[in-house]
Amino acid sequence: MPLDLSWSCDSHAQLCRWHITESRDLLAQMYNQSWGDFVDVQTMQTGSKHKLAARNLIAEKFPNHQLEFSVHGKPLLFPATANINHSHAGDYAVFIHHPSMWVGIDIEQQRPQLSRIFPRFCNEYELQWLGKNPTPEQLLLIWCAKEALYKAIGQKGTDFRTHLQIDPMTDSEPRGHLRAQISLPNFEQTIQLPFLRWDDYACVWAVLPIPSPEN
Repeated sequence: MPLDLSWSCDSHAQLCRWHITESRDLLAQMYNQSWGDFVDVQTMQTGSKHKLAARNLIAEKFPNHQLEFSVHGKPLLFPATANINHSHAGDYAVFIHHPSMWVGIDIEQQRPQLSRIFPRFCNEYELQWLGKNPTPEQLLLIWCAKEALYKAIGQKGTDFRTHLQIDPMTDSEPRGHLRAQISLPNFEQTIQLPFLRWDDYACVWAVLPIPSPEN
């Protein structure tokens, strides 16, 4: 498996990035071999290249585990030796895991739609600091950040505009941190979100320092 990036992140989380160059048939074969008795036949037969790549990333780090999903759609390992999350876009798949804290990760490729729909996921405070002409890079990072937070929280009903807020940022660095606010009825937290940017991609991940409100 050609991992092009693998390192330890903040708070002992481990992050992996895979540049997908394999055919779907090869990815399906790898998936069948790596998951063994735990293989999901439907995923193997009809899953996209991205989905198969993400499942192979999980199996690379956690062999002999089963992948399950919570009632909110959060991926879970069984046995529960770590908390995990994954994402994919374009030619990349990413995967993050942590031994005890909840994690969320999102990778996105630049797309013009964000410039049209950003009022749907940005609140009034964000719209104010973005101004009349937000850059595509700013919008991509905000979207990725809120997706990563949503996935880490793992609670349906979390609203991008009402419950998640991103503070003003600079968008010129290839690597850095975003400051975010989580404001749920039963969960409030200020958190730093690491990010990476390369080519026309952005990746943001969240490690929640206290248990997810799902629990």
